[in-house]
Amino acid sequence: MIESKTRSGAALKAGGIGCAVVVLLPVLVVGGVFLTFSIERATPADFPDVKPETMAHRVTDYSKGAFAALGLDRTLEPNVYDMRKGDENTLDSDYCYPDGLESIADQPEAGAYQLSHRWSVGGVAPREGAGALRRLRDHLTGTGWHITRSGDGEQHHERTLKAEREGGYTIALTWEADRRRLNGGSSAPCATDPDWKESDGLYAEPSVGRPPALTGRASK
Repeated sequence: MIESKTRSGAALKAGGIGCAVVVLLPVLVVGGVFLTFSIERATPADFPDVKPETMAHRVTDYSKGAFAALGLDRTLEPNVYDMRKGDENTLDSDYCYPDGLESIADQPEAGAYQLSHRWSVGGVAPREGAGALRRLRDHLTGTGWHITRSGDGEQHHERTLKAEREGGYTIALTWEADRRRLNGGSSAPCATDPDWKESDGLYAEPSVGRPPALTGRASK
């Protein structure tokens, strides 16, 4: 009788411990997630400190070299956006968001930004478009770029060329044969503005001014 009571008591204790573990486990998991989230929020993202003016100069320099290599006898003036002609030359900035659990907050990284230089040329004949892609590929491979994609695009009558280089910079060009248009651009990796202040706010965008004029070299 005593042995039976002892076994019954031990079983009740084990059951009580098991229930406690079941109850505490979700609390511990949530607590761990919250702790991890808090640590990540307190740790700045590992973006390099680069002034927006410096980054804009790098990106637009890459664009100028790429545009000249196309071999088109064209010039795109700064801040052109003409949908009727299919011409564009704009420099834009975007926010950068953290990875991991911190992304749940859906808030940009303080002081971080990403620049992109978009340009396009309309009224490009099929022979010009095909030749421009070939010349740009030769230019990129000869100036330290790594080709990541070359061939048919996502849509019918498209051909795409994409490349990247050390540091996270990219260049892309798409030839839309049916629209007789070349869409291109260069972009930079995320960086942190060293002059950013808390008073600027999370959604402050850097002022980078106008892009330069893009001038092509007529192919021979």
